[in-house]
Amino acid sequence: MRSIFAASAVLGLCLSGPVLATKPIARPCLTNTEMDGLVAYFLPNVLTAVSSGCSAHLSPTSYLRNGIGSLMDGLAQGREAAWPGARAAFFKLSDANDIKSMVSLSDKALRPLVDEVLAQKMTIPVNASMCAETNDIAEALAPLNAAQSSRLIAAVLSAAARNGSKMRSCPRIAD
Repeated sequence: MRSIFAASAVLGLCLSGPVLATKPIARPCLTNTEMDGLVAYFLPNVLTAVSSGCSAHLSPTSYLRNGIGSLMDGLAQGREAAWPGARAAFFKLSDANDIKSMVSLSDKALRPLVDEVLAQKMTIPVNASMCAETNDIAEALAPLNAAQSSRLIAAVLSAAARNGSKMRSCPRIAD
């Protein structure tokens, strides 16, 4: 569980910081749909940043350097469908003043801004000691397709963020 949480934490890291709301007590929770959309939309960028940061610390035959291409292609294809959930999550995680200035923007105007915020958050510090474990986690997910991988990471992140202070997921309702 610790290893899966570590992979999910990479996404959480990109969502923390001054661009997001600073009052964790008042922060609304993210629904499963919003968490799924957020993960599916941002995961390609997260994996690109982690793969790039780890490339110098992994062998040329490692999964992050050599085998992640098909997963990345599948995730990229799912970004469009994930946008509505990611958009809703972004607004829930954003500062009230930022929301006022962005809520009236069309998706065509908003998406580049959201992507820019993501790019600023993508300066994830990747150290050599976490690269091998991250590679192992990514490789363990390899038998899953992109949608399954994204859903698994969203479910783990939701469970880990149930009582989070920077990003909180809504309580799970029995199906």
